[in-house]
Amino acid sequence: MTDLQALPKPTANLAANAVAHEDIKDDVAAFQRDGFFGPIKLYEPDEASSMIREIRAQNQDHSKALYHNNVNYDRHFDIPLLNSHISHPTIIKYLQSILGPDVLMWRTEFFPKFPGTEGTEWHQVRDYSYANGNPQLLPTDPDWNAFIDITVWTAWTPATVETGCLRFVRGSQRNWYYDERKTTDSGRGQNFDVNNSGTAFFGYKFADFLIDPAWTPPEEDVVRMEMQPGEAVIFSATCVHGSEPNVTERETRFAIAGRYVPTHVRVYPNQKQFTAHGASFDLSDYGSVLVSGEDKFGHNKIRTQDVHGQPFTTRPAR
Repeated sequence: MTDLQALPKPTANLAANAVAHEDIKDDVAAFQRDGFFGPIKLYEPDEASSMIREIRAQNQDHSKALYHNNVNYDRHFDIPLLNSHISHPTIIKYLQSILGPDVLMWRTEFFPKFPGTEGTEWHQVRDYSYANGNPQLLPTDPDWNAFIDITVWTAWTPATVETGCLRFVRGSQRNWYYDERKTTDSGRGQNFDVNNSGTAFFGYKFADFLIDPAWTPPEEDVVRMEMQPGEAVIFSATCVHGSEPNVTERETRFAIAGRYVPTHVRVYPNQKQFTAHGASFDLSDYGSVLVSGEDKFGHNKIRTQDVHGQPFTTRPAR
């Protein structure tokens, strides 16, 4: 049985030093209330379509990718368009208003949903220990009582109910419904192709992490987030979320997520490698990217350039 007293208190707070951008205050208030907000426009649809064609073409060449496996993590290091995307000024404005002025980007992930692919089951994540039992994020500020990880999920093709749009349980970030630290071998250590998912959560059975196995979200709290190419949704992974199945015959829904933390969070603490989706990730060349403000803690290795020698952009705190 899960000891709820031992779980860190869930929170729906903004950082105490969050930068209040006046033009998005209502959006940020909605995020704080619901655990997600969107869609927001980053690119025009035609621009997004052109960008994803280039990204997918460059994705065919893995020779400079950070990891030698078929899981597309952290391709911002070798795909130039993703280098610039992760510090898009609109993204940073929202992050500064939620996490504060000093922000690291710690991971990018590809999320294709091919025709006929099942929906992604409901899940809730705090420190990403579901993958192998080890937390991949560790907050170090003892006074921090705010979000520690924010995802910016950008749609590059239409994300509709038919193609498999995201869905959220409004306000669920205030409670624990899943305990990713539970002892389970579901999905751990298996050989799994994340790009050909027919399973509920990319090889992991997240229902095994339910605190109450009988829990299901109230339908009135479920929000299905349809999006056009070039739009993004911003959410906390502690907000219960999933996706619809792709019921089309020919349309692939393609999205890329960037994950961000305040600089006091240790990324991959005491780990030289990790496993996920049955693949191994050697962290020798890995580094977080400072996308906003400054790093006053020095907990993490920071990379300032991609593998092509192009600098990453660090935007100043307003």
